[in-house]
Amino acid sequence: MTNENENRPTPAGWYPSPDGGQRYWDGAAWLGLPAPDTVVKRRIRWKPIIVTLVVLVLAGVGGTVAWKVNHDAQVAAQVEAQEEAAQREAARLAAERAAQQQRDDAERAMRELTVTNIESSVEEMANEHMNKGMFDGPVLSVTCSPVNGGSTDDLTETTTVFECFVGTEEVGDGRMRGYKYHATMNWSSGEYTYGFGAP
Repeated sequence: MTNENENRPTPAGWYPSPDGGQRYWDGAAWLGLPAPDTVVKRRIRWKPIIVTLVVLVLAGVGGTVAWKVNHDAQVAAQVEAQEEAAQREAARLAAERAAQQQRDDAERAMRELTVTNIESSVEEMANEHMNKGMFDGPVLSVTCSPVNGGSTDDLTETTTVFECFVGTEEVGDGRMRGYKYHATMNWSSGEYTYGFGAP
């Protein structure tokens, strides 16, 4: 097939066919290719692929966010449980300290009462000594105090030595003359000994 206007060969391409439709001219001969309107053309549809990819990405992000939220909730629950456990332990320790303080206060009060009992025993002994003529009376007062740095407040001490003074004569200015006695208290057994003379 030639171009009549220019006497040049007709370029390759699809041209109308005398029987209708189109035929392909390759530049030298007609080819038996099916007409373009009968060729199945397939196009890649990008929109569904993009939508699918977006959905997958969003699902991945959503899954990551859900995992993060769940993980953070678990961590928060663990922290809260640890704080509650720490508060319970602090309350238990505070109650234990308060109970120990009550026991210590009761022990100190008992020790003070015991000192009063020791003083009563020493006074009774001093009256017996006075009645036997060991010294002139009357017994006006008896006080017992821990010696050598001892203290009835120090609950770690299991033994306390007391120096007791039996006042028998007032000499003015709140001073007295008298005699020394001693006592030794064993706090573990609850027993004490006492006698005449300095410890």
